[in-house]
Amino acid sequence: MKGNSRPRFQLVQFRWIFAVDSIVVIGAVMAYGAVARFWLGMTEDNALSMIAIIPLMVLVVSLSTAVILRSIRRKMGVLLDGIQAVSEGDLDVTLDCKNAGEYTAIYQGFNRMTAELKKTKQEMQSFVNEFSHEFKTPITSIAGFSQYLLDTGEGVESPERMQYLQVISEESLRLSNLAQNTLLLSKVEACEIITEKERYDLSEQLRRCAILLLPKLEEKDIALALEIDGLSYTGNAELMEQVWVNLLNNAVKFTPEHGSITVTGKQTEEELVLAFSDNGVGMDEETASHIFEKYYQHDTVSAVRGNGIGLSIVARIVALCGGTVQVQSAPGEGSTFTVRLPLA
Repeated sequence: MKGNSRPRFQLVQFRWIFAVDSIVVIGAVMAYGAVARFWLGMTEDNALSMIAIIPLMVLVVSLSTAVILRSIRRKMGVLLDGIQAVSEGDLDVTLDCKNAGEYTAIYQGFNRMTAELKKTKQEMQSFVNEFSHEFKTPITSIAGFSQYLLDTGEGVESPERMQYLQVISEESLRLSNLAQNTLLLSKVEACEIITEKERYDLSEQLRRCAILLLPKLEEKDIALALEIDGLSYTGNAELMEQVWVNLLNNAVKFTPEHGSITVTGKQTEEELVLAFSDNGVGMDEETASHIFEKYYQHDTVSAVRGNGIGLSIVARIVALCGGTVQVQSAPGEGSTFTVRLPLA
């Protein structure tokens, strides 16, 4: 296996082997002595004298067993180290088949598996990048030209045509967001382990996410309060940013004009707790039970356009971090989304 950065996997020592070998040898010698005494005519003294060779036989058998078990432990340790590395997201691990003995076929199968996994991951990333580019490029063009016609067509175009152009602009932007969110959801759903973790200032990240949504907040004159000082987290900053942006965007979307949104954070030795509260339209229990499902949108809020993917992304990323996300809400009383992330 490449590299020595990982500690050797320590197998449990088989200390009971010596006792088992002793029992087996003693039983074998006693049985042979009985057979020799009664069936082969050996004298009693000669049969009893065989007991003297028991320590030597126990020693020989135990040493032989220890050598065999040490070889098994070493080869199994290499394999288990490789499995541990793959489980942590390292697909570059390769097992050295030299001197693998009876484990050669297993090592070769493991190497083929990691090579296929790495190839599949690369193909998936390539597809995602190409699909994203090919899909978003024409949408961006449509959005850009329709917006240009909107900006320059006042007094020239009829009200009906201006309205149609507005629809084109809004729907192309919505389709672009849908493509981006769908690709992100596919990525996190295919992911089993979060890699590229680092410790960073979570408070600062939340402030940056709020700045990204500042135009929407100002458009609806929504007051945003952040009570998040002194928070830090070890994780994938890029993925966690998607969590906070989606939760904030969801709160803005369902909060009426002149409303308010509050984000609070609390950090203990075991976990990080963040709450996103708004005084928006809220939801009933039935809606709350399905809110994290893909493409789910409730009829009572269909006037607020969305694609039903944002909260699915939030739930999946938080689950990958070993955390939970819950919602408390009531119609007309707003909603509170609470994210709990373990710090261990």
